[in-house]
Amino acid sequence: MIGWLLLVLLVIGISTVAWGAFNIQGNFFLKATHRGDATNRQIALTFDDGPHPVYTPQVLALLKQHGVKATFFCIGKHAAQHPEIVQQIHAAGHVVANHSFTHAPTIDFHRKARWLEELRQTDATIAHSIGSNPRFFRPPYGVTTPHLAKAIKLSGHTVIGWCVRPYDTLKTRHAEYISRAILKQVKPGNIILLHDTHDRIVPVLEQLLPQLEQRGFTMVTAAELIHQDAYAET
Repeated sequence: MIGWLLLVLLVIGISTVAWGAFNIQGNFFLKATHRGDATNRQIALTFDDGPHPVYTPQVLALLKQHGVKATFFCIGKHAAQHPEIVQQIHAAGHVVANHSFTHAPTIDFHRKARWLEELRQTDATIAHSIGSNPRFFRPPYGVTTPHLAKAIKLSGHTVIGWCVRPYDTLKTRHAEYISRAILKQVKPGNIILLHDTHDRIVPVLEQLLPQLEQRGFTMVTAAELIHQDAYAET
């Protein structure tokens, strides 16, 4: 009987830890911000995994056409490969943020020291392009761990999550489906997760942006939405 009880408690403990790791909204291992000021019907579009040499400039052109500001969570190694696009993002008034340096499949197994290296290397890469260190960080895959939490405590980053995620990178989801999924969920103050790294993102935005505008939403950077500085003081 005691053995079964211990087994049940072990299963519950493992399940709880797994839920906490894979559910960033639960703020289990570290606190993240998932929404912001809802009083002015503001929302924040965020784009992960860039900069991409083809799709990011197209996204920027479309955002400019609609007068929209957004937040780009850049992978450090991609920022190092395309510093001119990072500069373009910043010059257009968008926020450039940290999304780790490698975004490796095994990154969630990093210990504190490796996480700090990922964070600081990405900060340095972005700062080399725009002259400022990003304050915002989004964990790859949205997975959090105790080691990441310890690293964030030392680095001082503000962790940004999301409350609307249409899983736009899934190839089975076409542009209309993605746009419709966002429109069904979106509310004032929401942070929306998208990616500027696939060929459906421009068709998604072509459908989505006019609809959001018609519904009276104003699209701003995450910094404006949560009333925090996007960059650390130098």
